[in-house]
Amino acid sequence: MLLKTVFLPLTAAGFGAAAGLWDLTSASLDGTLVMLAVAGFLLAVAAPRQWGVWVLVIGSGVLLAHLVTPARPGMLFDLTVVSGLVAAAVSLLPAAVGAVAALAVLWVLRPNRPMRTCVAPLAQPAKPTLAQRGAQAAQRAADRMGRLNGGALRGQPTLDVGD
Repeated sequence: MLLKTVFLPLTAAGFGAAAGLWDLTSASLDGTLVMLAVAGFLLAVAAPRQWGVWVLVIGSGVLLAHLVTPARPGMLFDLTVVSGLVAAAVSLLPAAVGAVAALAVLWVLRPNRPMRTCVAPLAQPAKPTLAQRGAQAAQRAADRMGRLNGGALRGQPTLDVGD
C-alpha cells in the first residue's frame, strides 16, 4: 500500500523533475524524450492500472523543475512559467507512449492473468495460451485474405490464399 501511495508518486515526480532539469541544461531533446518514455514504461510496469496518473505526475514533475530553476538571464518570470507549461504538456506524449508500450508488453507476457469478477461463474472456459492466440490471429488473417480473394477458406489450413 505504501508503495502505490507514497513511493511511486514520488518516483514519478522525481523522474519528471530529472527530465525537466535535463531539458533545461541540455541542448539536445533526444535524451529528455528517452528519459520520459523510460519513466512512463517503468511506472506503468509497476502499477499498470494507474498508468494515466503516472503520466500526469511525470508531467507535473517537469513543470516543477521549470518553475524551481531560476530564470535565465534576459528572461521574464512569465516566460519561465509559460515555457514550463509548454514543456510539461509536451512531456506527456513520450511518457504516455512509454506507458502504453509497457501495457502492450504486459498484455503479451501475461495473457492468462485472472479477471476480476464480482460473482464467480459456474464454469469458465479455459483461456487460450499465447501460442493459441497467435494461431487464432493467423487463422483470422488467412480467412480475411480468402474473403478478399473471392472465397473463404472454410477452416482448412493453407498457405496459398490465391492470386
